Amino acid sequence: MAQQAADQPATAAGENDRPAPGVAGGHRKAAFIAAYDTDGDGAVTLDEYDAIRKSRFDGADADGDGALNEAEYVAEFQGRLDQQYADQGLEKDERYDRSIEQAHVRFAIVDRSRDGSLSWSEQQLVAASTFARHDTDENAIVNDADPIPDPEDDGDTGAGATGDSNGATGTNEG
Repeated sequence: MAQQAADQPATAAGENDRPAPGVAGGHRKAAFIAAYDTDGDGAVTLDEYDAIRKSRFDGADADGDGALNEAEYVAEFQGRLDQQYADQGLEKDERYDRSIEQAHVRFAIVDRSRDGSLSWSEQQLVAASTFARHDTDENAIVNDADPIPDPEDDGDTGAGATGDSNGATGTNEG
């Protein structure tokens, strides 16, 4: 239920007290485009996406070791979330706190080597999957023309079966 609420289209600040799509990212295509469309054309190319991710990664690497520890990873996301809340005139709330908690969980997932250090190559594995999930017409551009994929059929068509129309099984991008 909480994920379903988080995946609903966001509106302007104050309408339902949730941030609109912005720099902190999100699972939905609108949030992805808002976070990565650097030239404002309503589309995200793979080059735009990679450039922002590399800049964020390098900027978050406070100790300069070429990898992110959990504190660096979470701090980078928190900085973007703080900016998004400030840009929209929102006060930090329970949703904010849950987002920060989720960043810690995300780190444990994306640190595939389980060594407490997120390498650029580990980060790129997540990035490739996320971009592909949104680039449903496979033209190396994410925009509103990309059709929403059909939910995956897990064979469970009985009562209680659910599907996410955006295939959102990934993470907020860091």
